Amino acid sequence: MGGSYVDAIFRRKECIYCGLCCQNTEMVLLKEDIERLTRLGFRKEDFTVFKDGYIRLKNIDGHCFFYDPKTGLCKVYKHRPLGCRIYPVIWVEGVGATVDDECPLSHTITHEELKLGIKLLKDFLSKLKREYA
Repeated sequence: MGGSYVDAIFRRKECIYCGLCCQNTEMVLLKEDIERLTRLGFRKEDFTVFKDGYIRLKNIDGHCFFYDPKTGLCKVYKHRPLGCRIYPVIWVEGVGATVDDECPLSHTITHEELKLGIKLLKDFLSKLKREYA
């Protein structure tokens, strides 16, 4: 489940860089996400927060620590967390895997992308379960 593979599946060349997916994020981080970001020189305590039993991306002024509101871009896009790479496929309690309809481009996800996204999301959730057990 390498980054380039996931990026190739969910690359939205028509992304409008609205930043909605980076606002008030609740993104849970895997150990591999934290390790990758700290190798870039970021300090864990600067970009993470422990909330509801999980290490999550920290919000600064209502947006992800890595989101640059001036440019509308992610400062670590090539190295972003796996959950961000899978987005807009998300897990909703009581519903299961679905496409986040808050993403303005959610309607562009093909059936094949959705199937793969669900598989990747299940793998992600399985890793989370093991890491946070």
